[in-house]
Amino acid sequence: MKASFRRELPVLAAIFFFWFSMYTYPSFFSAYVSDRLMAPEVMTGLIVGAYGFAQMILPIPLGIASDWTRRRKPFVALGFIASLLACAGLIAAEALAARGHVGTLTHAVALLARGLSGVTAATWVSFSVLYSASYEADEIAPAVSRLMVPQYGSQIVAMLLGAQLAQRVGETAAFALAGAAALLGLLLMRRVPERPPEGERLTLRSFAAVLSDRGLKVGTLLGTLFRLVCWGTVLGFVPNWARDVAGFSVSQLGYLSVMYLLPNTVMARLSGAYLAPRFGFRKVLAAGFAIVAAACFLYPRATAFWGLLAVQGLFGVGMGLILPLTLSAAIRNIPDHRRGAAMGVYQAVYGVGMFIGPVAAGWIISALPTAAEGMAANFYANGALSLLGAGLTLLLLRRGD
Repeated sequence: MKASFRRELPVLAAIFFFWFSMYTYPSFFSAYVSDRLMAPEVMTGLIVGAYGFAQMILPIPLGIASDWTRRRKPFVALGFIASLLACAGLIAAEALAARGHVGTLTHAVALLARGLSGVTAATWVSFSVLYSASYEADEIAPAVSRLMVPQYGSQIVAMLLGAQLAQRVGETAAFALAGAAALLGLLLMRRVPERPPEGERLTLRSFAAVLSDRGLKVGTLLGTLFRLVCWGTVLGFVPNWARDVAGFSVSQLGYLSVMYLLPNTVMARLSGAYLAPRFGFRKVLAAGFAIVAAACFLYPRATAFWGLLAVQGLFGVGMGLILPLTLSAAIRNIPDHRRGAAMGVYQAVYGVGMFIGPVAAGWIISALPTAAEGMAANFYANGALSLLGAGLTLLLLRRGD
C-alpha cells in the first residue's frame, strides 16, 4: 500500500538535507584540491575517489546490520554525524592551506574528510530502504522516481549556494553550510517514522539467495558502469576542463553542475514513473547510456561557456534516465526484509566505479603530454564505456522489461 503524503513528507525532507550536506562543494572540489591544496593529478583523483572507496567497503556490512537489527534510522543518523565530521575535516584542511601547509598533512586531512563523506553516502542503503519499505515490487520504479526529486533537487540548490559562497566568501563557508544541513537533517530524523520489516532475520543462506537474484546482478553491473563514467567526468574532471580550457570561474562551476543536475532531476522523475512503463524499461535505460556516450564524445569540443553548459545538460538527461532504472532493477524482486542487504551489495559494488573512475581519469590525464590532451582522452574513454553500457543493457535485460 502506498505511503500517505503525511508519512512521506518528513523522510523526503530529511533526504533533501542528507544530500545537501554532501553537495555544497563537489562543483569546485577537484579544482580546489588541485589548486588550493596543490595536489597532483593522481592525488586529486585519490582524494575525490575516497568518497567512492568508503562505498566499496561499508554498504554491505551496513545493509546486513540493518536487516539483522531490523532498524534503519540509527544507521541514517550515523550518516548525518559522519557528514558533520567530514565538513569539520574540510574546514581543518582549508585552515592548514591558509597557513601555507599544503603538503602531505593537508592532503591526508582532505582524504580523510572526503572518505567520511563517503561514509555518509554509504548509509544511503538504510535511508533508501526506510523509504521504500511501504512499496510493493510493481511500485518501486515510480517510488524511486519520486525519491530522486529531493535527492537531486537538493544537489542543485546545494551546488549553486556552495559555489556562490566559495566565490564570494571562501570555501570554508561552503563547508560550513554543508555541516549546517547535516545537523538539520539529523534533527529532522526524529520525526521520521520507522516500520520494522516483517520476516525472518537475515542468514547466510538468505543472503546467498539475495546475491543470486538476477535483477540485482544486472542492475548492479549497469549501475557500477555508469558510476565509473560519472565519477571520471562530471563528478571528477569536468570542473578542471571547465576551469582550464573553457575559463570558468568558481561561481560558474556551480552553474555547470546545475546544468546536469536540473535535467537529471526532471528525467529521473519521468524515467521510472512514465517513460519506462510506456516505452519499455530496457529501451529507456539503453537510451540513457547512449545519450551519456554522446555527451562524453562532445566534451572535448566544448571549449566555450554555453557549449559546455549544453553538453552538461545532455549528460544530465542521460543520467536521469539511468539512475532510477538501475536501482529499480536491482531491488524490485527483493522482499522488504532483505532490501537492506540487496542495497548494500548494489551500493558497495557501484562504489568501486566511484573510486576507480576518478583515479583512472587522473592516471589517463597524467599519462599524456598536456592536461588538455589527457582530459580529452579521458572523455573519449568514458564515451566508449557508456556505449558498452548501452550494449549490455540490450543484451542482459529481457525484451519484456
